[in-house]
Amino acid sequence: MILRLALADLRHERVLFLCSALGCAAVLAPLIVLFGLRQGVVAGLRAELLEDPRAREIVSVVNRTLEPEVLARIAADPRVAFMVPRTRALSATIVLENPSRPGGGLRVELLPTGQGDPLLPGLSVIDMDELVVSATALQRLGLNVGDAVLASVARSQGGVREVLTLPMRVGGVAPLTAATRDAAFATLPVLVLTEDFLDGSAATDARPDASLPPRPFAGFRLHAARLDDVPALDRELRLSGIEVASRAEAVAGLLRLDRNLALLFLAIAGAGGAGYLVSLGVGLWAQVERKRRDLALLSLLGLRRRGLLMMPLLQAAAVALAGALLAFAIAASVATVLNRAFAGTVTGDRPVCLLTAQMGVAAAGVTLAGALVAAMLAGLRAAAVPPAEGLAEG
Repeated sequence: MILRLALADLRHERVLFLCSALGCAAVLAPLIVLFGLRQGVVAGLRAELLEDPRAREIVSVVNRTLEPEVLARIAADPRVAFMVPRTRALSATIVLENPSRPGGGLRVELLPTGQGDPLLPGLSVIDMDELVVSATALQRLGLNVGDAVLASVARSQGGVREVLTLPMRVGGVAPLTAATRDAAFATLPVLVLTEDFLDGSAATDARPDASLPPRPFAGFRLHAARLDDVPALDRELRLSGIEVASRAEAVAGLLRLDRNLALLFLAIAGAGGAGYLVSLGVGLWAQVERKRRDLALLSLLGLRRRGLLMMPLLQAAAVALAGALLAFAIAASVATVLNRAFAGTVTGDRPVCLLTAQMGVAAAGVTLAGALVAAMLAGLRAAAVPPAEGLAEG
């Protein structure tokens, strides 16, 4: 009965109800658009970084002696998803040759890899006799995946030129995001053998050994587990004396943008929302004062105090829900216009203003909660109207 009375009163004063709902929508719609812009812009920029496997990559840039304990400690950090040691830069080059084209060798950068390498997504674990070669290098060599390839490195020892030649196989193609120049990814034993050969400690007939003993390395390449971990890892490695290269500055800028937009949203939402809730509460209070005689008559007819308390609450809930629905419809229309206007200019092919059904439900829930709080005082005022006033003013 209370619900029927509350809705009947809203129908009777439908102009006032419509104005209240429009007022709610006028405050809420810009907030939904702002939140959608924050979600669209920040999510788009974050997705672009996440799609680039090098965004989470941190590479040591200066050759130095890193003991096995240091490397093990870095790899054991829960913020590190993948790490592989690397040899000295001067020993990390190799000549690839197509066996069917003798004399047409191509010098490429030799990069370490391992199981779960983010730079090589979708590739299974490569064996020690396999190389993952960049597309440009494969094109120049005239090779395809599965073809045989000869990998060689030369040294001069005692005035004699010696060559280490390893029969290998093309195990896959490295994506352009993994290698911007001619390069080949190999397992760590291949890089260790190349370094040992150039140092003179390995013979020309040596082959990669899977059982590598613990040894120092000149550097490493790691990938953070989360994008948010990149700035902290970069800073901590530098403080420990290890010079690294990463996109920590770009990631930190994105995180600052996210925080600043969140503060901006909270400030605007707080100011606008507080103003609307105050106006809603004042309007409901005014309605109670205007309808004191009607409320007193209802109380005189047997309507309990709880029923009188519920009427302003139910009416506030109806205004909030109607306003939230109208606000989301307006925000969706604005978002469509913004997405068409900024298509392909800010976040690629992603929407610049991202609205979801969950956001609509959340907006309605917050608005409903705020409206009920604002209506509580009016409800208490209505419940306090003595029944005698219905007779006194009769």
